[in-house]
This record gives sequence, structure tokens and C-alpha cells, in this order.
Amino acid sequence: MLPGPSFLKNMENLKFADGLGFKIKRFYTEIEKMASDPEVEAVICAIPPRFMVPVAAEIIGAGKTALLECPPSDKLEGIDQLSELAKRQKVKVMPGLYYRFVPCFRKVKDLIEAGEIGSPVSVGFKEFVPADSLARQWSPDSWSWNISNGGPIPMMTIFCMDLARWILKSEPISFSASIRWLELPKYGTLGYQVTNVIRFKNNVVWSNEFTSDDSPQAGPPLKMEILDHEGNAVIVDGPEKVILRTEGERKEWSLQLSRTERCSHKTEDKYFLRSVVLKKEEPVVNLTDAKKALMMSLAILKSSQSENPVSFKS
Repeated sequence: MLPGPSFLKNMENLKFADGLGFKIKRFYTEIEKMASDPEVEAVICAIPPRFMVPVAAEIIGAGKTALLECPPSDKLEGIDQLSELAKRQKVKVMPGLYYRFVPCFRKVKDLIEAGEIGSPVSVGFKEFVPADSLARQWSPDSWSWNISNGGPIPMMTIFCMDLARWILKSEPISFSASIRWLELPKYGTLGYQVTNVIRFKNNVVWSNEFTSDDSPQAGPPLKMEILDHEGNAVIVDGPEKVILRTEGERKEWSLQLSRTERCSHKTEDKYFLRSVVLKKEEPVVNLTDAKKALMMSLAILKSSQSENPVSFKS
């Protein structure tokens, strides 16, 4: 009997891991076998949101500490289901809202909390993702390009939605958004241009521009500017530069980061393993945060589809 494709694929993955210097003790072709292994203490579950719930439920139900890529479901009720299961099983579950671990955003948070500027009154956030990058992740026939379900928008905006709540320590009250879809025949996929404005309970206005297309990139892949009443500002000018501008003075921090550190999945994974798994600490971000961030991303879609502002109740 010839080995099946899943076995052959795992053998390819093992060879790839060996080439990077990693020695994999064992691998599984069935979730149930992995979940029932007493030597497995924790699981990082990095699969698409629409497939997450049954897999994560198997892991959480077996009592394994879990890090779930975000959003942990494409439905709010899916996140509720996982939350209820985690409470019953008394299992620590952390969603992968990795923007909280990105060094430039952590620096911004520290500067604001240290009083380097006054209370924020407005925030502008821009993010550009090359279309070829998303085309490599999702083939043209992938479910992620289904516009009726929002396409890639919930997945690509959810991290900023959580970032906004985290930076401002406030909850949103309304959304106004528009989405423009772009046909990309070169890849057989779609590009998008999302513009939205969020009003928060603390009277801060947060505006976003999310773009993914095949045009030449203008400026850094991400940029954020936070202003206070006096015009002082904290600025993120790309993932490796943070600027503080106050009363004619300027300070700048250049962050020398590897690619994985810029995206911060590495930092997030380290925190999960060292603090949540080994030290048994409660994760700093939880499934309630994930649900609120998904609700915010869905509000972007609703406002765009209705062409009207959307009130938000967290």
C-alpha cells in the first residue's frame, strides 16, 4: 500500500525542518491522536478561521493550553463556543492578536502611558499588503476571496481593531466605512481599498486605510500617527521607526529587528510559551478581546454594505 498524500506532505515538512536545524520528535496525521497524547502540553493552532472551531474544540476539550490564530472563528458564535468550552475545561486559551506584541506598537503604548504626550484625540493608521503576498497565501479558488463573506477583510483588519482598543483603552461606539474591490487578473484574486473611521467612547477618532493591490508601494508598509490636544504626536513610520514630536522637539527610535520580529509572531509565540504555558499565567489577551475585534471588523463590512454609519455595542 502506497503512503497517502498527507503522509508524504508530512515527510516533506520533516525534511524542511531538518534543513533549518530543527529535530521534530514526532508528528501526527490525526488531531484526536495529538490531543490524546499526554506529552503534548500546549498547541499553537494556525489554521483558517472557518475551520478553527472543531479543531480548537478538540484541543481545548483535551485540556491543552492553546494559542489560536486570529480570528479564532469566522462567526461570533464560534468564539462563544470556544470560550464556554475553555471555561468548563479550565483551559487557558490565547488568541493570536499579535499587533500587541509588535515592538513599534509596544513602544507607542509605553510613550503614551509614560505621559510623553497628552491624551490622544485622533489616530491615523495605514497598512499596505502587497497583493502578490496574499495571492501566495490564498489561491484564486480559496474561500477567502468570497466577497459575500467579506473576502479577506475580517482577517486583515482584526489585528488593527484590537490594537485600537488596546492603545486607547476604550470601546468603539460607531463605524463609518467604504470598501473598493479591485480585479487582479495577474493573480486571479482581488485587491482591496478600505477606508473607515471609528469613534470611541473617550471621544477619540481613529481612521484607517487598509490597502492590498499590485501598485508600487508608496512609503512604508504601515504608518500610524497619534495626536493630542496640543498637536504633540507619536508616529510609527514603518515597523522599525518610532518618532516622538513635542513642542518643537523630536526624538526618534530605530528598532533593529529581524523579519519575524517585525511581524512579531516570534515575540507572541515566546510570550505564549514562557508565560502562559510554562509559568501558567493568564494571557494578556483573551477570547473576549478576539470577539470584540471580530465584531469591529464585521462592523466595517456592515457599514460599507449599507453605505451608512453603524452604531456599535460591545
